[in-house]
Amino acid sequence: MDINELQKYLEKIDFNALSKDNVKLSEDDAYVGELYNSAIDNIKQYNIDVARIKLSRVVKLDPTFEKAKILLERINSLESDRSLGEKIEEALDKKDEKDKPKEKKLVKMNERDKIKSKSIMDFLPLHKKNLFSSKKKTKMTPLTFIKLQMVVIVTLLVIILILVIVILSMKSKYDNYISQQPDLQKQISQLQSEKQELSYLYQNTVIQYEDTINKLEDSLNSSDSVMLTSKQEADVLLQQNRLYYSKYLALTLKYNEALKVLNEIDLSKASFSSDENLMYNETISECKRNITISLYNSGNKLYQDLKYREAYDNFYSVWENYPDYESAGIWDKDNTYSNIIFDSVYKMSKCAFEIGEYKIAIEGYSFVEISQSEFAKANKEGIIYHSAKAYAGIEDYLKAEELFKKVINEYPNSDLVTYAKERLIIVQQKLGR
Repeated sequence: MDINELQKYLEKIDFNALSKDNVKLSEDDAYVGELYNSAIDNIKQYNIDVARIKLSRVVKLDPTFEKAKILLERINSLESDRSLGEKIEEALDKKDEKDKPKEKKLVKMNERDKIKSKSIMDFLPLHKKNLFSSKKKTKMTPLTFIKLQMVVIVTLLVIILILVIVILSMKSKYDNYISQQPDLQKQISQLQSEKQELSYLYQNTVIQYEDTINKLEDSLNSSDSVMLTSKQEADVLLQQNRLYYSKYLALTLKYNEALKVLNEIDLSKASFSSDENLMYNETISECKRNITISLYNSGNKLYQDLKYREAYDNFYSVWENYPDYESAGIWDKDNTYSNIIFDSVYKMSKCAFEIGEYKIAIEGYSFVEISQSEFAKANKEGIIYHSAKAYAGIEDYLKAEELFKKVINEYPNSDLVTYAKERLIIVQQKLGR
């Protein structure tokens, strides 16, 4: 092996890599490593004799440093019969043959000087017979750093631009939303004005009815007066008294009391004018309507709280006592009280099923279905499905099977189809199918 071939085996110890890996060297190990790196520099400069002296020193200080031993043996295998001057001259001649002349450097050795290295060693003997791996250090150039900073800046600008677009879009939606909102202050002022007008009319109407009632009562109490010469005239006045008194109670929102008085009126004994007949019919309708609404609202609250027995009583009262079914079509057109009668009966039927009153449930569903109301049309499959459940409750499994199949076949997109299929299987098992 000649000196040029030896050059490819030269690798220095990278102290920077060891420092990054948190490897701590003792003072003796650091000195041995620095001396070894210095010897490698001498070999690269063709100072073989100087390198041999340093490597011998390294091996003497740390006999376990196998790499230094191997390198020393390879140096010793070189021709040793020539003088140091001849070897240096030969090395210089070989360098002259190359197009890239190198300046010869002499390195002065100091046993405690630290030597910086950029090459990598595969291992280093530390703490007697420990081997450490080293890594190549990658150095970032200024141009690379500038490019990286530009990429980061561009990315941040893009993110900021996206955020600005999103914020502007949200602001536009918010402005549109605000612009579409009603002027609440204006509505409040309008309602207050209407309230004042209604209050004025209400007070005048109450006073008017109170005066009429007082006059009628005075007439009734004057049994000896000319006006009460016959019982027929007394009955007429009594019916009129009840009419005006019920209207007064309705105006004071006492609808239950007003309806009770209205039910006491005997139309066969009354002699109402056309205006009084209109008042009678409107007052009955108004009382039933408001009582129905009150029962419906309280029933809904109980229904939502799963208090089916109490809710059933409220809805059943709506169905049996108060609704004016002939005017239900008019109610359907009222946005506030739309379909209130039929919804009451529908929920009453659901509550009836929950408490085991299956026949009443069937009767209620049938009532809603034959009404042909908007509510019935909107809840057609629900009425059929719940009716089928009620028929299964009274063990009429054939009718239940028919209705469950009707839901499945006629309303395939309904959410109730899944439940109808499950209950159909149970019904068919009861039928032994």
